[in-house]
Parts: sequence; structure tokens; C-alpha cells
Amino acid sequence: MPTPAELSSGLRWPRPLRPGGTVGICAPAGPVGDPATLDAALARMRERGYHTIVAPNTIGRHPELAYLSGTDNARLSDLNTLLANPAVDLILCARGGYGTMRLLDRVDYAAARRAPKPLVGYSDITALQLALAARAGIVSFSGIMATAGSGLGEPDLDPFSEASLWEAVAPSDGSAKILASPEQAAPWTILRAPLDGGSTVSGALYPVCLTLLAHLLGTPFVPDLRGAILVIEDVHEELYAVDRYLTQLRLAGLLDELAAILIGAFNGASEEEDQLLRQGVPRLALEMTPPHVAVASGVAYGHVPRRLCLPVGARCEVDFAAGTFRFDATD
Repeated sequence: MPTPAELSSGLRWPRPLRPGGTVGICAPAGPVGDPATLDAALARMRERGYHTIVAPNTIGRHPELAYLSGTDNARLSDLNTLLANPAVDLILCARGGYGTMRLLDRVDYAAARRAPKPLVGYSDITALQLALAARAGIVSFSGIMATAGSGLGEPDLDPFSEASLWEAVAPSDGSAKILASPEQAAPWTILRAPLDGGSTVSGALYPVCLTLLAHLLGTPFVPDLRGAILVIEDVHEELYAVDRYLTQLRLAGLLDELAAILIGAFNGASEEEDQLLRQGVPRLALEMTPPHVAVASGVAYGHVPRRLCLPVGARCEVDFAAGTFRFDATD
């Protein structure tokens, strides 16, 4: 594990994805629904000049628990092999679903720490990303995946989301990297401005699926979130459930020392539920946090086709007025 001194200086960025590099794909959670979407994702990456490696169990399925892509041992072997393989330059998760938490106590964090490489996913992959921050001290990326959730192999893949992925993991030119909201997107709604009267907040950025963060409380896989900027989203959770998760975080003291909460997409199972979430989640975020925590909504992040790819655990400056994330040069 990284020492407290190492963590206090910030997480370590992975090496960028080099042109012509190799992307390894695995499924640490749910099974790929249609193998054709994986084939389409592979073709898309090869068209961009990347080589691909597909872990053996990526299109598998657990013999008894159909919501898992394979047994824990099989999924873990795929992930740890890619983490340790020096030929792999980026790990792209095939999809979310459920199951990543089952692996956290056996992930090869030493291999991840020895040669950090970008790992990309979101939704259930939040569990692994928080664990990599807490146990390996490295930054990962919350972005679109190979299949499911408007992924690289799906017909509703959004060009902005794909561009944001490759931009996030690309080499830096030495200047600051700025990730901005999609063009023509509505401005963020500033619900509580920073206390200093300005428009910016700085801290470590943690974009998360709210359910996963709440379920990891009490485990050693949650990083230190003091002074952090938390970006929250979730899907198919009713407002009362979001209330319960935020209340759990509040009672655990996690919300008290945040710098800010940014609200992404919260999608229900119907338009009526969507409307309740759009109105209720901002209210809950204000109610659950002390006055020094800045709050804004309308961030292009979550289970939506058009979304940013955001570094998990990286220090950044967020401009509430401009709707931008600024990261210093990392290589």
C-alpha cells in the first residue's frame, strides 16, 4: 500500500496511452450481453490504430449466478493478468452491472502500483477505481466502456463521449489539461457557490456511482475524501434510495469535509421518476452538506450517452461558472 506521505502528495497518474498502444479488455462485473457489440468495439479501436487483447473470460458467464461474467477466480485472473502484463497500455472494462466488489480483496495492487496504466470504466467499476486510489495510490478514469451504457461498440455511441475518453488518457503536451462540458450544453446550476465568493474549487476529484461509494463504507477500499470534489450519479434508483445513500454518507462523516459536490445524471425508470430526481437530488445535496461545501448540478456525467471521461482521484480545479475541470500536466 502507498504510505500516508505518498498519498498526501496526491495520487500517481498512470502513463498515458501511447499512439498505437495496446488496449486490454476484461469484464470484472456483469456479462457482455451481445458479443457483436464487443466485436464492434474492438474494430473501432483498431481503426484508431490501437492493438487489442481480450481477456479469456470477457464473454463468459457464471455457471450459476447469471449476473456475473464468470466465477470470481476467472474474473480476477483476467484483471490481474492485464494489470501485470507490460504489453498492455490501457485496461478497458467491457461493462458494469454487478460483481466488481467481490474481487477487491484479491486485486494485485502491487502490480497496479509498479507500472500504473489507465483503467477505464464507470458504474459498478467505481468500486475498483476507489480501491485503486485507496490501496495502490493511482489515478484511474471514469468513462465509457467497450459494451453497454452507450459504449464503444454500440450504435448510440456519442462522439463527444468517445472523444472525451481518448482526450483524458492521451499524453499531455506539457500544458494544463482542461475537460469541458459538451458544446451547447446548459450551464451548470450553481446551488451553493464557493465560500470565498469566487467560482473555482480545488481538490482531488472523485466521480462515483453513488450506490457503490455508499456500499464500500466501512471497508479499506474507500480513499481519504477530505477536501475532495465528489461527482455523483446513479441509475434506476428512486429518490428515497438516493436520500438513504446520502444520509449514510452524512452519518459516516464523509460529507462534512468535502470541498464540493457536483451532481451528474440521476436516471429513474420513468419520466415521472426522472423529474422527481432532478428536483430532489439537488435539494438533498444541499440539506446533507454543511455551508462550506459548494454544490452544483448539471454535470455531463453518469448513465447518459453524452458524458465526460473524468480522472478518479486526480487533483484538479473546477470552475463552476465555466463548467470545466482543469488538471495540471502529468507527464
